[in-house]
Amino acid sequence: MRVMQQQKYVMAIAGIVMLFYLVFHMLSNLSFFSREDFTDFYQWYNHLIVRGSLLSLFLAALLLHVWVAFKIRRVNAKARIIDYQRHAGFHIPPLFVTLSITFLLLFIVLHIVQTLQFDTDKVYQETIALFHSGWMVLLYLAGLFVLTMHLQHALANVLQTLGKTAKTCQLLALGVALIITGGLAVIPLYSYLILI
Repeated sequence: MRVMQQQKYVMAIAGIVMLFYLVFHMLSNLSFFSREDFTDFYQWYNHLIVRGSLLSLFLAALLLHVWVAFKIRRVNAKARIIDYQRHAGFHIPPLFVTLSITFLLLFIVLHIVQTLQFDTDKVYQETIALFHSGWMVLLYLAGLFVLTMHLQHALANVLQTLGKTAKTCQLLALGVALIITGGLAVIPLYSYLILI
């Protein structure tokens, strides 16, 4: 049981590292509304030391988070002979959770691979070109929707652990998740609807 608790702490710490990166990513992307500021920021960010360090930290946290989550899920599945008794309310099927988390992981990998292929001198133009396709915008919005659900669930658990009531946790977590993912969604929407 102690090992399981330690694994949950590791998963939470990795999640917090990723949350800080997401906030940083969202705030930096909001400079997109000023082409000059966006270009200046990404000229700084794309220095090998800066981008390499931040991306390495994010990827290490992501891999650790996924690995520990997988281990915890396997242990829980083996230990649970009889499924949890459910209340009559809303229920998300486990298969949907697995598929949505897999989609989220693939979305993150796709996003990183796409942005690593950008010409670092033309990040603004590359971003607009990326969201020229309606399908790409829909893919990003779907990824951000799944990210919102995951953040809301994770943040609610953290807040509840800190002693907040379930209702307060759900509302605060949803608010934070919507601010972050909403800030990230603005760029593909703005690029597609306004700039193209």
